[in-house]
Amino acid sequence: MFKRTKREIVGPPDWILLCTTFALIALGLMAVWSSTSDMGYRLHNDAAYYFKRQALWLAIGLVAMFIAGRLPYRHWMKLSIPIMFVALGLLVALVLLKQGRLLFGPSVSPVELAKLAMVIYIAHWLSSKDEQLTKLPYGLLPFTIMVGVIAGLVVAQPDLSEALVIVLVAVMMFFLAGADPMQFAIGIVGGSAAFAFVITRLPHAMERLQPYLSELRDPLHSGNFQLRQGLIALGSGGLLGLGAGNGRMKYLWLPAAHTDSVFAIIGEELGLLGCLLVIGLFLLLASRGLRIAAQAPDAFGRLLVLGVTCWITFQTLMNLAAVTGAIPFTGITLPFMSVGGSSLGCLMVGIGIMLSVSRTLSIEGVASHEARRSSGRDGGARVSRPDHRHSPA
Repeated sequence: MFKRTKREIVGPPDWILLCTTFALIALGLMAVWSSTSDMGYRLHNDAAYYFKRQALWLAIGLVAMFIAGRLPYRHWMKLSIPIMFVALGLLVALVLLKQGRLLFGPSVSPVELAKLAMVIYIAHWLSSKDEQLTKLPYGLLPFTIMVGVIAGLVVAQPDLSEALVIVLVAVMMFFLAGADPMQFAIGIVGGSAAFAFVITRLPHAMERLQPYLSELRDPLHSGNFQLRQGLIALGSGGLLGLGAGNGRMKYLWLPAAHTDSVFAIIGEELGLLGCLLVIGLFLLLASRGLRIAAQAPDAFGRLLVLGVTCWITFQTLMNLAAVTGAIPFTGITLPFMSVGGSSLGCLMVGIGIMLSVSRTLSIEGVASHEARRSSGRDGGARVSRPDHRHSPA
């Protein structure tokens, strides 16, 4: 049983983070309803079929987020190894079964669980290394093996884009944990070489990459139908959009409108202002994550929050870059907004972990925050002291 130290206090969660998450989810539900109503009616004779599935997963995710938010975040140290073993076992099962999802009622993607498990496990492993992290046998070498195994199992699905997200998040956590700059540089060069080698060995990856390189200057005339139609959807929305639910590209004109290209549907129906709102919310979520990490009481809490923040941020950037033609289409979904129950559930667990860390602040951090507030109010004449009545024994 983990005990809170006397140098910590427990306060309310980060309400801005919570409200930002709910705002993204609300916009996502609207986008799910709009992008799937026609498909649901055609395939299942129920316009709300996919919306109801997403709502069910949202209810499960809310419960999971509440539990993770109330659970002291240090308990994830105990759970890191079991969760990683479960994730690896499911990934191995997918490789053997040669399918991307497991059917437990609604289909579940173990890759989403692998992202969450990787963040928790790597945060635990990095926080336990301290000065040893800068030594090759204890730092870069075992780190490369761990991440390589996870990413390799995901590539074997095959799912190169999700593997890239996992590697990017892990490498960023390794760097932010205080890795030696030389090791970090070696890791970047080696990882880039391995990534280039894998791309040349996967036919479907080259099929996406070669047309992208030849049509980069004029994506509107790209041979990629999904990219071309997505750009038309974004452009046709104008400043204010056609109105929620009034988009036209979802009627079989835009492939994967409910997953990969949901941002194009948002642009068509809510316009440039709607796109900027979505981007602003993701930026606000990232900034709150960095703030919570800066105030975390220990290295484990800091790396947990940074890992979840990088996960959401990198996945968002990759989706937006693909929809706008900045990178080849990757199949990456937009967090909180694309159809995908297992993705939504795992993301909400990640938000719950961030909220748990935000509730546990060091007394020094709270005193510094109160000092800044007091100096702004009365010129620094008085510094508020944290209330020790709420400090756990």
